[in-house]
Amino acid sequence: MSLSVRPLTDEEQRRVKQLLHSADAATYRHARIVRLSSQGQKVTQIITAVGLSDRQIRKVIHGFNQHGVSALPRRKAPGRKPLCGEPTRSALVELLRRPPTDFGIESATWTGADLAAVARQQGLSPALRSRTARREIQRAGYRWQQAKRWSAQEPEYERKKTPGPPGGASGS
Repeated sequence: MSLSVRPLTDEEQRRVKQLLHSADAATYRHARIVRLSSQGQKVTQIITAVGLSDRQIRKVIHGFNQHGVSALPRRKAPGRKPLCGEPTRSALVELLRRPPTDFGIESATWTGADLAAVARQQGLSPALRSRTARREIQRAGYRWQQAKRWSAQEPEYERKKTPGPPGGASGS
């Protein structure tokens, strides 16, 4: 018995036709497989037309038969779970607003390693490393060179507390 897609409804035919114009190559190929199969072509004929393996074509057809048109567009890979969310990022910024000496660090300025170590001690993020700490400060809208020198005793503390324009350009 040969494998083919189930009969398409009018709505599914319309959606497949839309997906045939997709800019994403994988989505286009998936829609083309369904279209060719619905026109009566066998898997071996579709292999020649699309250039995918037997297994990939069968996977697309099975996915369509089970889930409909929603199975055709390329799905984004889930990726790694973020180490820091918005609350952790805000807490890192708050740590930068205090001098490192408050935490027993004999330095006037923060380093990425010191910030990460203090964040781990405070329980903000158990796996935080220096590079990640610097990246999270940038994601919060601050430049690391600007952020590492904050201290409440500085005369320009209030100006430094608010993020500047992207790229570090000044308004003057």
